[in-house]
Amino acid sequence: MKADKIKPTIVLGAICTIVAILLSSVNLITGPIIEERRNNSANEALIVVLPEGKGFEKLDISALGLPESITDVYKETSGKGYVFRATANGYKPGMIVMCGIDAEGKITGSKCLETQDTYNKEPQLDNSYNGQSISNFTPNMLSGATMTSSGYRDAVNAALQAFVLVTGGKLDPSIELEGMIPTVAPHLVNPTVVEASGNIKKALKAANDSGFAYVISSGEESYLAIVNPMGACKVYDVEGTDVTASHEDIVAEAKTHAAANQKDYFDAFQKKLERMMKGATEIEAISVDTFNTVVSAVSFKLDGAVYYGFYSRSNGYKMMDVYVVIDEAGAIAKIDAKSLFFDEDYFHVDDEVDASAYKDSFTGLTGDTFAGENAMISGATMTSDAMKQSTKDAFEAFESIQKGEEQ
Repeated sequence: MKADKIKPTIVLGAICTIVAILLSSVNLITGPIIEERRNNSANEALIVVLPEGKGFEKLDISALGLPESITDVYKETSGKGYVFRATANGYKPGMIVMCGIDAEGKITGSKCLETQDTYNKEPQLDNSYNGQSISNFTPNMLSGATMTSSGYRDAVNAALQAFVLVTGGKLDPSIELEGMIPTVAPHLVNPTVVEASGNIKKALKAANDSGFAYVISSGEESYLAIVNPMGACKVYDVEGTDVTASHEDIVAEAKTHAAANQKDYFDAFQKKLERMMKGATEIEAISVDTFNTVVSAVSFKLDGAVYYGFYSRSNGYKMMDVYVVIDEAGAIAKIDAKSLFFDEDYFHVDDEVDASAYKDSFTGLTGDTFAGENAMISGATMTSDAMKQSTKDAFEAFESIQKGEEQ
């Protein structure tokens, strides 16, 4: 290589090295400053969420088996209670909530220290759980901020569970089972308590009508049962193991309760399909054993071909009613939504997006070719995410039907 070519390379390399050193130096300087600010914010929040506190000591929680979301625990030195710092996922990850709990196990205050969510609803949730304990915990859900509310709820709930463990108590199996719902059944949007009977200790119904969750006893043990809108059921033990096959009694009781309380979407879906797919005949309800946002599934015929329709209710800015039609080959024939975009969405996209072209972009996609990029629209992230989730769930339900027919 000639010398005149070597020099620019050396110069460029030197510049890159200098920039790297400068960036590293900046991080060394700003990193501790940011961490100090966070610590100061947390220290200030201690007295805010536990007003009667005088002094606090940070506990070593490494061997206490607390919920993973609990990152720090502070004990009030005169016995007034504890303060818990929890991380949670709102609409975006990174929500940090401090929660104070007095010696009797009642919440004295809560405050969101940090969040990546954009709707600034967290101040409305601060201190909204005051007076509650683990025995009467009731989620506070704000309209238009379901994900943020859910994240805040999870943080406070984790603090209540941590209090029991820190003070030497043991969590009731029903609490542990209920805490598994977001993991084994994340499609159950904001489940709320409904009347229970028999061996059912607690019954919860999803706000999007995507099914039920039950804490239910059999003998001396308790289990978690999940029932979808079509009547399929799964049962889990406290370890999160699927034990459905060995608990027919639980399955039967959970299904009976769900059948008596589940909203039926078939009639509404049939009318929608008759408008979407002109000439559709033999529209029949079918069962799927998937557990997601699909609330109704049907098969029908059109021009001699068989199609499958899936009605999904996923959570966007508001609840999204999405209708997906898939042909025998597994490709989307048509997709629609009751309200594709809401006037209240973060940006007003109705005048900026060709809704027909957007829906047409799904046509022909299969479970293998759908990656979700076409579902995303700048300025309507939550609505786009809901469309993506509903499409994914429709493909999952279709695959379940195909597997059932092959067996």
